[in-house]
Amino acid sequence: MAVATRFPKLPKLVWIGFAAVFVAFAIGDSSIVELMALAVFGVLVLTTLHYPLVGLSLLIVMIISNLSPNLIYAFGAPSIAKLAVPGLLSLLAVRYFFWGDRPYIGWLSLWLLVGYVALTLFGTTYAVDWRLTLDNSFDLAKVVIVALIVLAFMQYQKGFETVVLSSVLTVTAICGMGFIQVLGVALPSGLAIFAHFNEFHGRFEGPINDANFLAIVLVFNVPLALFYFFQADRVYKYVFWGLAVALLVFGILVTESRGGILALVVALGVLFLQLSRVQKVSAIFVFVVLLTAASFFLGAEAFERLATLLKLVDTVQIDKSAEGRIASYKVAWELFITHPWGGVGSGNFNIHYQNVALEKGLIFRGEGRSAHSLYLEIMAENGLVGLIYFLTILFLAALGLISAYKFAKAHGQVRLALLFVAFGAGLSGYLTGMVLLHDAYPRFLWIVILLAVEAGRIAALRLGPIEEVPPPKPLTLRLSRGLRVG
Repeated sequence: MAVATRFPKLPKLVWIGFAAVFVAFAIGDSSIVELMALAVFGVLVLTTLHYPLVGLSLLIVMIISNLSPNLIYAFGAPSIAKLAVPGLLSLLAVRYFFWGDRPYIGWLSLWLLVGYVALTLFGTTYAVDWRLTLDNSFDLAKVVIVALIVLAFMQYQKGFETVVLSSVLTVTAICGMGFIQVLGVALPSGLAIFAHFNEFHGRFEGPINDANFLAIVLVFNVPLALFYFFQADRVYKYVFWGLAVALLVFGILVTESRGGILALVVALGVLFLQLSRVQKVSAIFVFVVLLTAASFFLGAEAFERLATLLKLVDTVQIDKSAEGRIASYKVAWELFITHPWGGVGSGNFNIHYQNVALEKGLIFRGEGRSAHSLYLEIMAENGLVGLIYFLTILFLAALGLISAYKFAKAHGQVRLALLFVAFGAGLSGYLTGMVLLHDAYPRFLWIVILLAVEAGRIAALRLGPIEEVPPPKPLTLRLSRGLRVG
């Protein structure tokens, strides 16, 4: 999987001519701002042609930071999201035709998602609002295309790590900006929009403008940040990744997301089982310190809402938020009972909510509500068939990560095996959070799921036949070397 980094051998005058024609057509009567934007675009094009993984990294940063909508809102900028997909497809095409870099095609993921989109689209034949189901199907198709483009970059040696590192660094920066604001330092408006606090309830919403969705994305990244912390071999790396873990935990706490806390417990629990005895003691100590520090900066108010997790079993003390969620769950179950096989059609839960809630005497707010659970939402809107299909995809994702871990372990690739463990722990937390959230940030969710589905093949493509490698090294490591696996 070696990657060439030279331009195709064409006469320099040809390249100069192409550049001159492009600039002549592009400049025209453009303003200074447009010319600056053109210059930045040109630099990005040249950089990604030389280093294609930069394009992949920018895509991940753009998705997690919700960059395009935020730039449109804050600066009135044009939509860069509309350029991202054709731009990256063009990049892959150029790299293929001139450099011979054949894009990675995840055939299993492709057919799984084609089937899932088709299943969703079939709901238009019986949904009350078939236009809404059609719109949801098109939105899902667009999400699928972006996820498949990310997979296409897995031909490169560090493609998987690029996605992981770009994700962790982006959310760490977001949490860092949130922490600065908690300290009382005002950020410039151009940056504050990426670390937004809700003006009414004060919860940290980041660039996503939804505290619960942000919390789940942060949960996914915590085990990965811990992976880099345990793999650090220099003091400055320990300090940097230690601060990253602290900021991510701080970010989750300041979202005040109860689902995020439950998801974090699951993610860390999966990772905790892989630690050595010394590492387990160290991890417990570190998190006690982090929680103590967080309580100092956040105060008691943030923890009061999180403490209501203990009261959810007591129906007398359930707050309005929990009451609304339980009502949504009951409506989802009622819709499933009445439409068990195909559901009511994608996007149609909200339409049915009001009528069912009134019939059952549940909490009613004069508007449709979401299911607040991805699995119940699928069950209500796509029926048993849709739920089984989705769970099958998740099962194949688990098998993919297990296969990748075993393959890396057999090749003696300790670091890569540990990365798959951390990725699996993060995905476990993400999917746990989906029990309490409906389709949280689907663009990132499907990228993560598809990377897991294809992880085994990605590892095999990267490491080659097992007969060519020496016997694997033991995966029990000291703290300075990493996690203990197996």
